[in-house]
Amino acid sequence: MRPFKMIAMGLLAWPVAEIAAFVIVATFVGISTALLLMILISIVGLLVLRRFSSGFTRLRASAGHVDIAGVSFDGTGMAPGLGGILLVIPGFITGVLGVLVFFPMSRRWLLAGCRLLFAPAGRRPAGPGTIDLTPDEWKPLPGPKPPPDREPAARLNQRPLP
Repeated sequence: MRPFKMIAMGLLAWPVAEIAAFVIVATFVGISTALLLMILISIVGLLVLRRFSSGFTRLRASAGHVDIAGVSFDGTGMAPGLGGILLVIPGFITGVLGVLVFFPMSRRWLLAGCRLLFAPAGRRPAGPGTIDLTPDEWKPLPGPKPPPDREPAARLNQRPLP
């Protein structure tokens, strides 16, 4: 299935999944407690976004006074912003995803899952020991057997060292 269709189907199924998650949580803790939890999760998301955006505000203010040649964002980069946005969106599934984005290990798991999900059909993502070449950088072998190794012949032409 194409990535665009998968994203469209996911966006259409997301509200249904959020409603189902709300119903499940509400059956365990009650409707009023579930609503209160959703409001608290959104408030936490707003606080995270406020803290995240204050760093950009300070950076913008300092850039007005001094010329900055380069900026190095140490730490997790955009992860707190994405986590805050996911926390602000009402729902328990988005809240769990927002919390998972904050932790580096779970962020790696989410990225690996997305890579597998959006990999081209019939092709797995390359491992760390794989060199991926473009079609103009290689040519197929003429037969099923590899060509003979030319290195031993080159060694025969060399004189032995005394």
